Amino acid sequence: MAGFIRQKIPTRAERGFQQLTAGGRVVLLDRASARFLPLEGEDHEREASGILSILRTIKDSRVAQHWLVRQCRALLDEARLADQPRALTDARAFYALERRVREYLETKPRWGIDETTPALERDSFLLVRDMFDLLIRRTAGEEQRAHNRSLNRLEMLAKWPELRSFPLRGYFETTNRCNLRCRMCGQSFFRGERVDMPREAIAEAAPLFHLMDDVSIFGYGEALLVDYIPELLDAIPPHANSWLVTNGLLMTPDRNRMLIAHGLKSLFVSIDAASRETYRFVRGADAFERVVAQVRDLEDQKRALGSATPRLTLTFVAMRRNIGELPDFVRLARRVGVDRVIADYLIVYSEDMREQSLFLDQEHSDRVVEEAVRVARAEGLELTAPIRFGASVERAVRKARCAEPWEFIYLRADGLVQPCCTNTDAMGRWTGGRFAEYWNSPDYQNLRRNLYTDRQSPWCRGCVHVCYRDVRRESAHLHIMPESAA
Repeated sequence: MAGFIRQKIPTRAERGFQQLTAGGRVVLLDRASARFLPLEGEDHEREASGILSILRTIKDSRVAQHWLVRQCRALLDEARLADQPRALTDARAFYALERRVREYLETKPRWGIDETTPALERDSFLLVRDMFDLLIRRTAGEEQRAHNRSLNRLEMLAKWPELRSFPLRGYFETTNRCNLRCRMCGQSFFRGERVDMPREAIAEAAPLFHLMDDVSIFGYGEALLVDYIPELLDAIPPHANSWLVTNGLLMTPDRNRMLIAHGLKSLFVSIDAASRETYRFVRGADAFERVVAQVRDLEDQKRALGSATPRLTLTFVAMRRNIGELPDFVRLARRVGVDRVIADYLIVYSEDMREQSLFLDQEHSDRVVEEAVRVARAEGLELTAPIRFGASVERAVRKARCAEPWEFIYLRADGLVQPCCTNTDAMGRWTGGRFAEYWNSPDYQNLRRNLYTDRQSPWCRGCVHVCYRDVRRESAHLHIMPESAA
């Protein structure tokens, strides 16, 4: 500080300063270097204390933000010229400006940067975006992923349509074929072409996996129908939470051993019943005991091998026909060694399932769910239960704002990209394409730009995503697909 205090201040005519007053102190803003300099002629020790007081006073002012912007522009130029990202990460100004931008966007009453946003705030966001973009391109590993997470959140908060960040989560759909025709699933009336993701697509997707926190082997079909699951798991880096969803029919002791050996982190098995009869009604197959036996075998093999993964979760699509079995389903999970259950409401995709919606039986549903919660607590099991119909307004929706068009990408088996698990509009072709061309395609940008406006996609207007739907609305339970009439 002493060296900083002692520097000689040129005249305004020589350098061009702006005199400012903050906290009762007078300083000069050096426009060329974007630094605050004290006036001469005061005791150095007292002046040092005064400068700290000034900076504390002006840190919430527009003056300080202008200073940070100028300082960060100089840092960015230096980092680009020297090809040295450390010039940014070692500078406090970078983190100070990033924090200001984030706090502004988080507290802004209207989502995103728009025509009402002051020029200073918009310029600050764009500058921070450029800085994170450089860091993402010039760093690697966890440092790169941390920068990507930060930029992704800022771009989402800004509701920015064209992204420099990469998705944080993704689905890799191995196939849209399935070996079951469950009543509640679109597979029961799907008339499209059934295809597998080619093995060669793994190499195309692998660079994206390295920036993701979650990679899900999941989609419209049964993931285990393809024979390259070991290669796919090997392509997912260790830092990522890899998870696979299956109906369990293709689980065998050998496949179970393979999933353990190749490092799958989480396995979700869809059963939806605690009895053979209800399973047959929901899933259209007489395989309840077989699937339960394979779940038990996987847990036994994990224990024998001393492996904590994959963590098993049993899932339950709740409808009028099976809701009464939810408490026993929790008990079943505990008996076979599983410590987590996820239950959620049926989404009605076809007219013949409308009467099964629990929207028509809300009080009974809430009572049974509460009983299941009590059972889970007694069994020491983690239960993600559906939001009760009688929940308060504040608790009726899990998340207030959809982040899927920014955070998530769905790589379909037919080579197309869709923006979430419930919106099937194709945003472009990912196989054989360049990432920037489909991630920032006109359709993708329009989806982000129009979200929560009167121009948003019909899929978004009638959202049934578990995180964003309001369970008290009938539209959150009904999503009748045109194909169901075919």
